Amino acid sequence: MVMSPRASLREALEAITKNGRQAVLVADAEGVLAGMVTDGDLRRAILRGVPLDGVVADIMNPAPVTASPGLGRAAAVELMLARAIRHLPLVDTGRRLVDVLFLEEQIAAPPLPTPAVIMAGGEGRRLRPLTESTPKPLVLVGGRPLVEIMIERLRQSGITDITIALHHKSEMIRERLGDGARLGVRIGYALEPTPLGTMGALLLLRERLRQPFFVVNADVLTRCDFRAMWEFHRRQGRAAMTVGVSTHQVDIPYGEFTLHGERVTRVEEKPRKEFPVNAGIYLLDPSAVELIPAGEYFDATDLIRTLLDRERVVAAYLIREYWLDIGRLADLEKANRDVADGLLD
Repeated sequence: MVMSPRASLREALEAITKNGRQAVLVADAEGVLAGMVTDGDLRRAILRGVPLDGVVADIMNPAPVTASPGLGRAAAVELMLARAIRHLPLVDTGRRLVDVLFLEEQIAAPPLPTPAVIMAGGEGRRLRPLTESTPKPLVLVGGRPLVEIMIERLRQSGITDITIALHHKSEMIRERLGDGARLGVRIGYALEPTPLGTMGALLLLRERLRQPFFVVNADVLTRCDFRAMWEFHRRQGRAAMTVGVSTHQVDIPYGEFTLHGERVTRVEEKPRKEFPVNAGIYLLDPSAVELIPAGEYFDATDLIRTLLDRERVVAAYLIREYWLDIGRLADLEKANRDVADGLLD
């Protein structure tokens, strides 16, 4: 997880996605620590419009908290907690990098005081014929049901209070998951009498949702750090909703012109465009539920528009970890390849 100061932001993103540590260290050819780049630094840079071919030296923290190699475990944990950091580079007297400590390896992650709702009621029509006999949340990826992979990811982030919203083939899902004890969580269920959309089903749970809570789609495969997203939401203060955002790339198969009136001012051959897209992961304040109409189909985009119309704050959390929406058979094939390649490890 060490790279040159001249490495690009794109290379840093790829390294963070691969190493799963949410940071890379920056060092020169002699191994002298120059700085650190976290996934948060990258998120902020991308949202500011910094191009992915920019260099990490321009966005890194040049003075991260460091310690000497002789620092004991207890002292290292105390330092990381006091400074609210998750990575602690160990350097010698010449600032040459010796090692790096990770907070999650030094202490067990405490539980998160927030529940999660998994939306698992869809029919998965685009995955037919697989979903003719199997509900979409139980479709296997790497030999495991999609919904179980999501539950494990939530549990790894400290979330153990989970409710699953059901409709299509609900009994098969309940029979498979039970009360969640086998998976190390507590699972409750809410049955939609008719499809209510991603957010419409939340009215069935209004009495249970008294604090900020996650809403996730069961057909999302991701390494999203839910704890980091929760901390981000807390820092927003007045946000009624935080939307998980992924980046979707589109290759334009033509030369693109920039025009000023009738004159060409710039040309770019077959550019690659990046767009922020809905990742199917949300963190809501309970007050947002009050805006959901009863008995109507109400999707996430409907709630976002309603919040924006009322000038409520909707924050965007950029997910730089692995993410894939499994909506088509081609996506499922890719998911199985990615699991085989260890991208979710």
